[in-house]
Amino acid sequence: MRAVAALALLVLLLVACAPVLPERSKPGGAARWAQALATDAAVRWARDALLCRVTGNGVGNEGWLPDRGGSWILTYRSAASGKGLDVSVDTDGTVQTAAVPDSMAARLRPLPAEWDDSSRIWAATGPHQQGVPLNTFEALLAYDAEPERYPGQLVWRIRFFLQGGGHETHVVSAQSRWLARY
Repeated sequence: MRAVAALALLVLLLVACAPVLPERSKPGGAARWAQALATDAAVRWARDALLCRVTGNGVGNEGWLPDRGGSWILTYRSAASGKGLDVSVDTDGTVQTAAVPDSMAARLRPLPAEWDDSSRIWAATGPHQQGVPLNTFEALLAYDAEPERYPGQLVWRIRFFLQGGGHETHVVSAQSRWLARY
């Protein structure tokens, strides 16, 4: 009897620790997936291109793009030219590029290579959510994402649109440590 209970507990723990995967009919959709697609375009633009910001628009409430709509915009900067490039990746994996205004490019700071993927970041907000999120209408990973509360710190700012109206904003470190809700 104890062995059965122990096995049931083990299965429950494994299921509880499993990654959050959305119901998608398309492959990919998380921020790191978009980065993998964007990197080729960025390196063709400038061999010294470094990722400086990740912006999500219309992301699902689990950190993945939905089957229809939404995009990740990855902003790169070339140290040699001082120029910036936005690489947009939509839910179908279509990649488009646009120049970043020089005034913005000058303020961009490269991200470290070790930042957690969006699904882990969104999961960190779960225990701290007051409302029921329908989707994410805006998310940003950057050193200037929260200049008043976390100046100079690399954080995600995630703005959820809530069931019943309204919104809730969460701030999470790049390593999935929840910091604040407002």
